[in-house]
Amino acid sequence: MDKQFLEFWGNVLLAAAKGQQQLDDLAPWIKGAGPDSHEWGNLFRKIYGLGPDPADPAAWNQAMRLFQSSLKEWMALFDMVPRGELAALQKKNRELEERVARQEATIELLRQRLDEKGIPSPNTVLDFSRLMQKQSQQFQDLMKSMGAGFKKDEDTTTPG
Repeated sequence: MDKQFLEFWGNVLLAAAKGQQQLDDLAPWIKGAGPDSHEWGNLFRKIYGLGPDPADPAAWNQAMRLFQSSLKEWMALFDMVPRGELAALQKKNRELEERVARQEATIELLRQRLDEKGIPSPNTVLDFSRLMQKQSQQFQDLMKSMGAGFKKDEDTTTPG
């Protein structure tokens, strides 16, 4: 975080101790009210070395970008999320939950249709396939052990 950001917030917190109205005026300023808004603009210009008259909008915008970046970093230290980002994530979450619910309903409907037609569901087919593989392996193991047993008998019965 930049030094000016911390100095600015130090002054803001000191001002907060002096009165709620100043904090009420701060919120719109942070959201981008611009260099000419209230005393916060003056404090910002002073701390960021912009001078009393913001004749250079590029310098103001650069300072504001630095300020906003530091604000996000500072908020992250306290696990805070800007309201706009939270609202966007909540909206996306609702949309995904609705999508999942629709997909689950579709899957259930398809399973019911398969059952009505007497077609085993994919899980049943997969389970059956696994059972067949297991039985095949067991049969091969049985045949190997029987073959080994017969070979042993042949070894003992052959004249030597």
